Amino acid sequence: MIDLKLLLKILFGDPVHPPIPNIRTSKDDTLYFDGLTRGTAISGDPGTGKTSWEAGELKRYAITFPDGPIIVYDLNSSLTNEFNTQIELMPDSPEKENIQKRIVVDIPGHETHVLPKPIFSPEHGLSEEDLVQVVTSIIEELNPEKIALTPMMAQSLEVTAPQLARLIMAIRNEYGESWQVTEGKKLLMDEGMLKKACKEYGHFVPEAKWYFENQLLAKGVTPQGYEARTSALIGTLSAIESRPLRARYGHYRPHITYKEIIDKGLIYFVSGEKIANQEKVQAWVYWCEFALLRALINLRTPHDPNDKPVLIVIDEVYKLFEIRGMANALGQISTYFRSRKLMAVVIIQAFWQLDERFQEQYWNFGNIISFAMSNHNDAYTISQQLGQYNPTSEKFRARSNHSQPVAEADRGQYLMMANWLQNLKARQMVMRRYSTEQEKDPYLRFVEKTRDKLTGTLRAPIAEIKEEIFKRRAIPIRDALEVINKRTLQKETKPPSA
Repeated sequence: MIDLKLLLKILFGDPVHPPIPNIRTSKDDTLYFDGLTRGTAISGDPGTGKTSWEAGELKRYAITFPDGPIIVYDLNSSLTNEFNTQIELMPDSPEKENIQKRIVVDIPGHETHVLPKPIFSPEHGLSEEDLVQVVTSIIEELNPEKIALTPMMAQSLEVTAPQLARLIMAIRNEYGESWQVTEGKKLLMDEGMLKKACKEYGHFVPEAKWYFENQLLAKGVTPQGYEARTSALIGTLSAIESRPLRARYGHYRPHITYKEIIDKGLIYFVSGEKIANQEKVQAWVYWCEFALLRALINLRTPHDPNDKPVLIVIDEVYKLFEIRGMANALGQISTYFRSRKLMAVVIIQAFWQLDERFQEQYWNFGNIISFAMSNHNDAYTISQQLGQYNPTSEKFRARSNHSQPVAEADRGQYLMMANWLQNLKARQMVMRRYSTEQEKDPYLRFVEKTRDKLTGTLRAPIAEIKEEIFKRRAIPIRDALEVINKRTLQKETKPPSA
């Protein structure tokens, strides 16, 4: 009897993919934009081509939707650099000009300049109480261990924090500008200043005034008791003490907001290369960004045809993936946020970078793309999730010369696919995609080579081009700090909202 597999191998060589029923070789490496609301997860080792491919998809999206907002959280700046490189190399055209006008680059931790992002501002399009909850969520999500440790720490982070935020917003200067979260540590560490703030401004926020005067400033509270009630919160606020972060969060008005990004269809990059070695700062910066965006998206009415779809890309921001609330939020992409037109793309190198809850939520994304994954366990997990089991694809050897081969359990096929995923070449990928919210491509697509990207000579090094874009909206740190350092508790000023 002729061995068909052997004959095919002799005639055509090794197959380009394992003999799994739902895999098809394809030259089409694009995602369907109508299916992005299902969420997209991209994984792959460094150097496999995932960043260049995703930058190409973002460029295609930006051209297709000239007023579509795009938000990118990029820890190591590789996606920011690649996207801007590809745009710079485009031939001059109205499409290129449109994209360049929309790009905003934000570099937290920059040595000389800052893009101010104070939380307490009406320009965010959020109510004061919404902003209180944003700050509270940042503080709680960054301290789950402390909250669980002692009741005192839990009170400091869960109860004192929102009341402190309310009091801070009640303190205004002659222009109606409030203090910012950067003054929180100073208020807590100076009891005299806290008492004065409650006396001068507490009647604007009576619940905060009552809390501080009866829980922290009461006669029976000892210095040790005061410290126990405030130390955890003071420690959290210390993450934004550096000059660049104090300038970012302490300035009186934001130079970019998510409301503006969405309304004007901007392309906003938060490029984190300057804070790559500062884990607490990373967590604060990126969770603050996401918390402000989520609060704005939460105000949307489900399935409102007038709302713009918002595309958010999170590229290897590991500290964000570890946050409990992030796993919950991304797990809601296919349900809650899909109806509000928030479309998420998550890019990782390996599953160890994800919180355990997020590892489970990861497979709720509709579009799954895998480049080569050298970690065998990761490759095997992907095989289980994406490959359809074919009981005839792998066989055990026959027990004797007179018996038939025995069908192996599904493990054999998944091992075969995992080994294949581990050895994909650069720019090869496997893709599961949705064509619309409801319709899934019936086949898993194997792309032998992703599309070529533009090549050429840039007008300047990409770092200089990015710096140039950043400084369109940024201001010198010293100018921002000059405003912040002049803040004092002065005569009562009526808040505009009072």
